[in-house]
Amino acid sequence: MILGVDVSSYNGIIDWHKVKKAGYDFAILKVIRKDGEPDKGFERNWLGCEAYKVDIKGVYNYSYATNVEKAVKDAQAVIKALNGRKTMVWLDIEDKCQTNLGFGLVSIINAYQKTIKEAGLDFGVYTGYSFYNSYLKKYKGRFDCPLWIARYGANNGVRNVKYQPDIDNMYGWQYTSKGKVNGIKGYVDLNVFYTPLVEKIVISNPYTIPTRVLSAKKIAGIYTCRGNDVRWVQYSLYKSGFLSESDIDGVYGKRTEDAVKRFQKSKGITVDGIVGAQTRRYM
Repeated sequence: MILGVDVSSYNGIIDWHKVKKAGYDFAILKVIRKDGEPDKGFERNWLGCEAYKVDIKGVYNYSYATNVEKAVKDAQAVIKALNGRKTMVWLDIEDKCQTNLGFGLVSIINAYQKTIKEAGLDFGVYTGYSFYNSYLKKYKGRFDCPLWIARYGANNGVRNVKYQPDIDNMYGWQYTSKGKVNGIKGYVDLNVFYTPLVEKIVISNPYTIPTRVLSAKKIAGIYTCRGNDVRWVQYSLYKSGFLSESDIDGVYGKRTEDAVKRFQKSKGITVDGIVGAQTRRYM
């Protein structure tokens, strides 16, 4: 889990050295404006992040696209602005003009993604929790990409895991728009990112990533949660110091449950000994 900011020209001149010293390790930068031209702060912020080793986890494009043609045109504008630089491109889907598109919104996402991927860039979708539930969740099997979800709760600049969304493929959570960070004047969006890319999970853990909820269930006195996805959890706990290597046996028993609880407590998330989407992301 790492902490970061997302910024645009509206955040003014940023002292990236101070941002880094304040404990924010990554940034996501607005890349183009509504007219398709580069955001006025984009180049300055990119150079500042590079200079002070703030990891650029991507760029974002606030979308007004209501058809595939506009989506492709916007994606091409992003590619032009990047000018050969490789990074994640986040399509920001949240505008009111996109609320009545139905499946057309999925067509926009897929066309944009195809254009971005063909340019050798990684792709994801940013949206709000309410927008996702209202307009995207029903189509979740019809598009496939990492998600970066905004949900603020009290929106007081404090990260409260009570409001953390529990959504498959969620790689980042924007938890407030009213953060205060040394080096940035005024409020700034703050984020938690769990894993930047699926490939990094696969490389770091040789077992199968769970797609089901895992727990220490028993039938007739026998633990029934077994398999390589259990080993994925056990391996993660071993690498984090909560289990020994000999405990990687593929059986979700009492030792694994206790280790999961200790892990959950260390991360400040719900302590229930169950590995669902939230716990899996922290692993």
